[in-house]
Amino acid sequence: MAFSLAGFGAGFASKASDRIDEERVRSEKLQDEARTVATQQRLRKQAKRDTEKALAEEMIGTLKMLGYSDANAAQIASNGKGAGQIAIDAAQKGLAKGVDANTIFNFSSVSGDGSEADQEVVNSTIEAASPKDIGDLNATSDAATAKTNDDVLTREFGINLDVWKNLYAEPEKIETSYSSRLAVISQKIARPTKDTNIDALKAEQKSLLADLATMKDAERAEEGTTTPSFTLGTISANVSEIRRGALTKFGFKIGLDDSIENLNDGNQHLADVASMEISYQLNQRNLGIQDPNMANTSAAIRSTALSGLKSYGYDIVNDEVKAANIIKVPEETDFADAVAQGQYKAGQVVQTTGKDGGPMLVVYTGVEDFTTGMPFIVLSGG
Repeated sequence: MAFSLAGFGAGFASKASDRIDEERVRSEKLQDEARTVATQQRLRKQAKRDTEKALAEEMIGTLKMLGYSDANAAQIASNGKGAGQIAIDAAQKGLAKGVDANTIFNFSSVSGDGSEADQEVVNSTIEAASPKDIGDLNATSDAATAKTNDDVLTREFGINLDVWKNLYAEPEKIETSYSSRLAVISQKIARPTKDTNIDALKAEQKSLLADLATMKDAERAEEGTTTPSFTLGTISANVSEIRRGALTKFGFKIGLDDSIENLNDGNQHLADVASMEISYQLNQRNLGIQDPNMANTSAAIRSTALSGLKSYGYDIVNDEVKAANIIKVPEETDFADAVAQGQYKAGQVVQTTGKDGGPMLVVYTGVEDFTTGMPFIVLSGG
């Protein structure tokens, strides 16, 4: 049978055309399927975004209702459900304890990402806001360190807490937040563990005090008044922190209840010098803030310390044997130079010349008296 080139060509072309058609159909079908898959993926992603947006908006709305600022609410919500739940719990606890959780989330120690570190800062600050009594603020979770009602302010300095609690109104919520955080910091510095970062805590303490002072300056400029900023619990925690450091410097051992374990007649004056340090540091921390409770506490502690140091000094002056150890520096300028160079030890009695030209007796402390600016107290002739 003769081979027909024309017939072969026509048949080949027909089959090729069929294959092309099939490929085109298959390609179009794949493209349709791909477009369908892409569309479905886009729709799923869009649905997810819409859901996340709706949840975020709902969370932001909840956070704002609980007192968070627009910026804080948005920042917290952007960090996810975990961070949002921490913030919501904090606000609810804060409302019950008179603390502004919004303020706490603005502290430099809070990142807002919902981390364990954030949870610790927020929870410990709120928990410190409403102690059962002033002594509770110096307690830790360890039952062995729990404070009794015989607080250091009462026991050591004779401050009547019941009277003082009624002298001034409680701080506003924002200031209570600062006050509570400062109390927590003082507690941690006073009783550090191996994991306590003292430098970081002191830096945070300094920053909080500066921020609070700025806020109080604005308040005075706008309203012409100064309202309380610290609760007595926070003041007590600050006193305990400063006192431990000051007493330890002079070789005292502090018990779990803040009592001095090795106090005796021979070193009582050094405990009084430590009290001068407490009054000075409290006054420093209160600069710009001008909290009346802190100011009164500082003054009361100073008064107690002065009384003790004057009794100690007069005992030396009036005792023939002890009086022989009084350092005599006739020239006022020589005395001033020696003081500036720190040549005396805390508790040394010095006789020099007063401004009136007569003899002046002083007890050197080495601690600046915040009312006179001098590192000594005058017994007579000043």
